[in-house]
Amino acid sequence: MRKMSVQHTNFNTSQDKGQNGQEVNNQEVNNQELIKKNSPDNRLNSILLAVAFYLAIVYLALFLLLGLSNPWGIVIMIFLAPNLISFIIATILTRIGRKKGNKNFLYTSVIFYLVSIFLAYDPDWGVFRVVPILLTILITVGTVMYKQDNEQDNK
Repeated sequence: MRKMSVQHTNFNTSQDKGQNGQEVNNQEVNNQELIKKNSPDNRLNSILLAVAFYLAIVYLALFLLLGLSNPWGIVIMIFLAPNLISFIIATILTRIGRKKGNKNFLYTSVIFYLVSIFLAYDPDWGVFRVVPILLTILITVGTVMYKQDNEQDNK
C-alpha cells in the first residue's frame, strides 16, 4: 500500500505580496536617503556641522570641568549661566538638525548661539564669546549650503 505524502503549497496571498512590496519600497527609500545624505553636495556641509557639534561638546566639557574644579570657576559659571544654558540648547538643536537633516533645527540653533553670545554680557569676558561666534559661523555656513531632500528633488 502506498502512502501519499502531504504536500504543503505556499500560496502567496495579496497581503503577503503587499507586505513584500512595501518592504522593497522601504529599502529603496532608505537607500535613496543614504545616497542623498552622502551626496557630494552635502558632504562638506555635513563635515562643517559635525566639526561644529564636536567643538561645542569639547567647549562644554572644558567649561564645566574648569568651572567646577575651582571656587572662582563656580562664581563665573553662576554669572554665565544664561550663556551656558542657551549654548547647551543650541548644541542639542545642532545634534538633532544634523541627524535629521532639518534646516529648521539648524537655524534655530544659530539663533540660540547668537543669544549665548549676547548673554556673555561682560566685555571683559570676551573669551566666552569666541567659541559661540565661531560655532555660529560654522553652523550658518553649513546650514545655508545644506541641501534638503525637497531641494535636491527640484534639480
